[in-house]
Amino acid sequence: MAQIPELRDWQGLLEERLNKVAYTEEDILQILHLCQDYLVEIQPAGQWIGQQQWFINQMQRIFNDMYFTRFNKQPPPRSTETPIPEVVLDTPEIRKQTIREVALSITKPGNEVSDEAVLEELKRLGKKLDLVNPTATIATVLRGFRPQFAKVQGKRGVFRRQE
Repeated sequence: MAQIPELRDWQGLLEERLNKVAYTEEDILQILHLCQDYLVEIQPAGQWIGQQQWFINQMQRIFNDMYFTRFNKQPPPRSTETPIPEVVLDTPEIRKQTIREVALSITKPGNEVSDEAVLEELKRLGKKLDLVNPTATIATVLRGFRPQFAKVQGKRGVFRRQE
């Protein structure tokens, strides 16, 4: 693999130099020489980017053909939806508060909610419980909010919203 060339802000360097000259014959000649030097410096970077672009285009073409050959259809267009950045609920206090808020937001008083429904809503919102058994944690948290949620007898991980 070719070594990544050093990139500099050649435009910024040139603009900075342009602001310091009086535009005499010598200054203009100096700017011309500087432009020539920068073009020589830029050339390897341009070649490297061209190689990267060529490789990526080849891979895209190959995998596009592979998709068509394997599934006998063109690949679907890429989703324009931007992914929600994932937030890890890493402290007990943040977990409790977030689980409670989510459970309240997806239910009305008298409705039932399961720990799995809360987990799915957390995932949809881009929130992650980095735990071995997230549904058990959700059930434990909901059990702790007795004024708002009551455990439904005979149903595992299901709670009825009280208020």
